[in-house]
Amino acid sequence: MKKAELVDALETASGQSKAAVSAVLDALPAVIVSALKEHGALTLPGLMKIEARSRAARTMRNPATGAAVEKPATVTPQFKPVKALKDQVAQFPPAL
Repeated sequence: MKKAELVDALETASGQSKAAVSAVLDALPAVIVSALKEHGALTLPGLMKIEARSRAARTMRNPATGAAVEKPATVTPQFKPVKALKDQVAQFPPAL
């Protein structure tokens, strides 16, 4: 689904204007990043939990040369669907 299709679907479901829905969608990434920076986690009710997870520094191998490469510590987002979403998706018919 593309953004325009999502805006149309949310407009229909919420009764809000396209401009209002589009403004909320445009602001959502900044709000999520801010919440992760401030609290380390965020739950979008009915959808998912997003956490900022730390990954330790480690030594990896370059598969082409076999040389050891140092990978620095990083922080990455982890997305986890909530139970309500998993239960609803589990009812979908299997893809053929």
